[in-house]
Amino acid sequence: MAVPTDIEEFVEKHIKLMISQTETYLPFIKVAFPYSNNMADSVYNLIIGSALSVFVNQYAIKMKNPTVEDFTEFGKTALKYRDQIDQFFK
Repeated sequence: MAVPTDIEEFVEKHIKLMISQTETYLPFIKVAFPYSNNMADSVYNLIIGSALSVFVNQYAIKMKNPTVEDFTEFGKTALKYRDQIDQFFK
């Protein structure tokens, strides 16, 4: 079963919003955390963790449970944004 289009779109909009906010706060992030070894991983994990919560909540609103395949699709969607976040820290 594929992730419903409305849920996928909602999650992607959330990820894009979080990336946009990261870009806005990037000067602060670099100053506040100068000793972090891999800030890109930290930011990616924070964004995807937030998106995962949105993903699960969207299913809950519909009173459904995501399947293993749905979580796999979520992972594929999330991975599309990994390089974009990496570029902030290069």
